[in-house]
Amino acid sequence: MSRRIGVFAITTVALWLLAHAVAFLTHEFAHSFLATALGWKGNPLDLDWGHATPMNILLLQDVDENVDYAPVFAGGHAVHAGLIALAGVAFGNLVASLGVGLALLAAARKRAAPLLGYFAYWLIVMSVGNLISYVPLRTFASHADMHTVALGFGWTPMEILLLVGMPFFAVVAWFFIRCQPCALAWLFPDSTPRRNGVVVLTSLTVFGFFCMGGLTGYGETSRQLCEAFMFVLGPLSLVSGLLLTRRAG
Repeated sequence: MSRRIGVFAITTVALWLLAHAVAFLTHEFAHSFLATALGWKGNPLDLDWGHATPMNILLLQDVDENVDYAPVFAGGHAVHAGLIALAGVAFGNLVASLGVGLALLAAARKRAAPLLGYFAYWLIVMSVGNLISYVPLRTFASHADMHTVALGFGWTPMEILLLVGMPFFAVVAWFFIRCQPCALAWLFPDSTPRRNGVVVLTSLTVFGFFCMGGLTGYGETSRQLCEAFMFVLGPLSLVSGLLLTRRAG
């Protein structure tokens, strides 16, 4: 029994890290490829990879899209800057990594491949976490992607919340209400402890890991939103996840 728990724990950590890397790099490459397509970057594969520190190797914390927005604005192409900044989360995560995760989950269920399905589940989780980490958590920041989006399109933070946030919120709600219970009921039909453990880790990931990034460096509004998500929505997602997953199982 203890060996099976150990194997499951190691598998979970490995797939969590892999899914995080895939969602993260998809986000950064979305910025980079669109910047190249619009003529503002020469090589779309040229990311800033940062330093070879343990945290950067595991979580890619220093990796950046390596796009210089200054000449885009200076050249009078503010909309291009807004599109490039928005591409990371809107295309990279909402469309690409989330879409791949859902496709892989469907394929895994069709082929009875639970390991592939478990990776797909975590890729979906990472995609959802990325969505809320940008909108709303960094919407009111005075720098970085969402600030560039606001400058590029001439939007206020409230307009970003309405135009970008509403679809994001719908996806997040759908995940916790529908996707998570169904996926875990299929992945672990005979193991309530595993389902519950994954629910806990999912809530910690979405409302802990992805919210902590906005606690510092993005302004007071971002900090307050992050704390509200961590200490209000986090526990709510945990309780609802346990109840809905139990019912689905």
